[in-house]
Amino acid sequence: MAATQLKCELSWSASRAKEFERCRRENWYSRYGSWGWWTEKPRGEKFDIMVHKNLTSLPAFTGDVIHRAIERWFQLRKAGSNMNAMELFEEAREMFRLGWRQSSTDGWKERPNKSTHMFEHHYQWDISAERTNAARDLMMRSTKFFMESPQLEPVRLVAPENWLAVESLDTYQFLGTKVYAVPDFAYQEEEKVHIWDWKTGKPREDDIFQLYTYALYACERWQTDPEDIILHAAYLGAGQVQDIPVQIDRLSEAQDRMSMSLREMMDIHYDPDVDDYFAENWKPTGAPDNCRFCRYKGMCDAAPQS
Repeated sequence: MAATQLKCELSWSASRAKEFERCRRENWYSRYGSWGWWTEKPRGEKFDIMVHKNLTSLPAFTGDVIHRAIERWFQLRKAGSNMNAMELFEEAREMFRLGWRQSSTDGWKERPNKSTHMFEHHYQWDISAERTNAARDLMMRSTKFFMESPQLEPVRLVAPENWLAVESLDTYQFLGTKVYAVPDFAYQEEEKVHIWDWKTGKPREDDIFQLYTYALYACERWQTDPEDIILHAAYLGAGQVQDIPVQIDRLSEAQDRMSMSLREMMDIHYDPDVDDYFAENWKPTGAPDNCRFCRYKGMCDAAPQS
């Protein structure tokens, strides 16, 4: 049987939309510049772009290990076991240590598209003890809040047979395009569907927009009525939870925003295997304000090199 031919298809997610809004050049590097790197022999520019694409930052990496530790908690819960707050923290800290070792040495080079490789190490920035201590404190506060907060008790107690999603990458079609959704946790209780998103940073309006895109996903995937969806933004480090019953007008606004974002992407999408690249479509619209923390600053000609 012939191998399936991979094609660079347009897809949408809240994070991709944010990247597109932040800088068109950054979006090109991430979605088109590295396309086909696995076929490049010898390794060259596409491979180099892929390496930069997979860079993370210390705050993002810290948030990721908290998410993965909580996902592990759910796995054990489903198997009939459990962890207390300290054990959950140790799970996150061990993941952090493993990723740090990969990033701070050449360990990431063995599997550059699957390993931890931090922006700060790549660009040889000093990471102070103050920052690593802050990361540790965030892991401690977040895991403790997850395990002990009364606001999260419904999450901890809901029976696995009522779970709908746990860090599950899924897609649905919108305007003929694949839309990605990754709810951190979703469950059904009687007629209500609860969708949770773990946050380790400060509250932002975009957090609510992302949750509303998950509500649209729930309507499509589980045929849930919007009035039966309750969204929850859990700011673990800050010890706060925002409970957001879905409002039809705000759901409609989120859908309109998705539509506008997706149509802008459609206008300049192309298949790098067969179509020409037009630089005019991929200007560095985020330069210079967003360049300092951009993954591609070392290879983009628009980024200040000082």
